[in-house]
Amino acid sequence: MPDEQEFFRRSQEMMACYERGDYAEALAVTERLAAAFPEQSARTDFWRVCLLTRLQKVEDALLVLEKALNSGMWWSEPYLRNDPDLALLQGNPDFERMVAVCRERHAAAQTESKPILIVREPAKAAKPYPVLIALHAMSSTAEAELPYWEAACTKGWLVAAIQSSQLAWPGAYAWNDRDKGQEEVVGQFASLCERYPVDQSRVVVGGMSQGGALAIRLTLNGSLPARGFLSVVPGVIDQNLLEAWAETARVHPLRGYVVAGGKDPRHDFFHQVCETLLQYGIPCRMEEHPEMGHEFPPDFKKSLAKALNFLLP
Repeated sequence: MPDEQEFFRRSQEMMACYERGDYAEALAVTERLAAAFPEQSARTDFWRVCLLTRLQKVEDALLVLEKALNSGMWWSEPYLRNDPDLALLQGNPDFERMVAVCRERHAAAQTESKPILIVREPAKAAKPYPVLIALHAMSSTAEAELPYWEAACTKGWLVAAIQSSQLAWPGAYAWNDRDKGQEEVVGQFASLCERYPVDQSRVVVGGMSQGGALAIRLTLNGSLPARGFLSVVPGVIDQNLLEAWAETARVHPLRGYVVAGGKDPRHDFFHQVCETLLQYGIPCRMEEHPEMGHEFPPDFKKSLAKALNFLLP
């Protein structure tokens, strides 16, 4: 966990270079990250391919991709198709050949992948428990992000981290198919209720990035009996969908809490979420961290405590 936190902290420098269009410096930072964190090669290799392509060094980008595939690596096709950084590679015969390899490897791995539920029970608390559902970010895992959420156990909460079955690359998971993600979370919640004394009148859904967007969806559309959501730098949601969910949810006593990074490129969207919910009469609070990017706050325990107090006053 500390190494992963340090990796993401240091990767903010790369993101800052990228956002200002300094792809050469972003690549230099990525090369340093790759040397310091070899266990993060799936991310750093992908970033190298993207940045080299942005720099129009197509042959170099393809060499990095080829070397990664030769080591047994793969990425799901949406990563290789939908990233605008890779637009220049689309249709390239060598790239298309490697996409086909990734597609085959991904399909084989996906047949064995299932959603996972990891539960942390409070040591001393009255039963039935209030429940905090925790949903990981894109290309992460439930186990990697559980340490951020399990502090709620000390306040008497049952913490349930749910991992998607949708593979992004080996050992990393995503919620790209939102309908499937919703179905899996609802199924895992039902399993949780069978195994533990759950107070279904006190349920909060938390999530980071893509998981944060799913937390908003599950709370507002009524898929879970949630009283509110805690969304950390949430992924973007279509405004029409957000308004439709808010219209449905306004008759229920729901609340929202958004943790926002001032340096996150989605910062305007975080405001948009809160403003939309408030327009529909749904209380929503935004916690600003001006110097933070797309990440958890340094002292998330404090954010978590404030959010739970606001969501279940």
